[in-house]
Amino acid sequence: MIGRDSLDALGELFQSKGFHLSPLSHHNLGSCNRLIMLDTSYIELLGWEKGKQVQRAEIANQAIGLDALVFRTDDANACYEQLKSSGFAVNPVQELSREGEFMGNQVLVEFKTVRFSEQPIPGLRIYFCQHLTPEYVWQEQWLNHANHMNSLKQIMIASSDIHNTAASLKRLLNLDPKNFSEDQESIRITLPNIELCLQTQHTLEDAQIISARLEQDSADPVDFIIDQHFLTHI
Repeated sequence: MIGRDSLDALGELFQSKGFHLSPLSHHNLGSCNRLIMLDTSYIELLGWEKGKQVQRAEIANQAIGLDALVFRTDDANACYEQLKSSGFAVNPVQELSREGEFMGNQVLVEFKTVRFSEQPIPGLRIYFCQHLTPEYVWQEQWLNHANHMNSLKQIMIASSDIHNTAASLKRLLNLDPKNFSEDQESIRITLPNIELCLQTQHTLEDAQIISARLEQDSADPVDFIIDQHFLTHI
């Protein structure tokens, strides 16, 4: 989620709703982030500090809001080779790191990412990430939220052509047809830990993420929806 130079205000908004965010951290690429840690995923609040020069062109012109799908890979190099052989315009594996703290010690949180020179689905920022130090990311202290939200259940994506968008995701993620279900206006894609729901919106030129649904881990769960209406509180 892009916060631009309103990262502090975005973090305060989520904290006011009962989320426990990780501390502000700085990437080696020049951006800053805070994380909302969940059971098998997280929401990244990404931006830069007020008054600082923006060093990441791919986020510099993005509006505040939901903007990226990041898929996990266990082997960034193999992921790169597979995407390249499938005909995607993929960049070489990139090393990414940021400072962090683990058990009272300063540590370096490290990743490898696979990004695209041309996005597979226009309008969506997509990349793959290999966590080299996952124990520094999924720390128990950041997994407990006052609102008891603990999982990211669904991401809603609007597209003028959901069949074309679904076909791109099928090829991108090497999915089986059994992962897909369809009704008149939407296509649902079931992944191991989340559902992607593609919804028809004919007025759009490019696809866009319109909402993310979080859920409590309880017998009677309550949803928490992040969408553009929620972000008007910033």
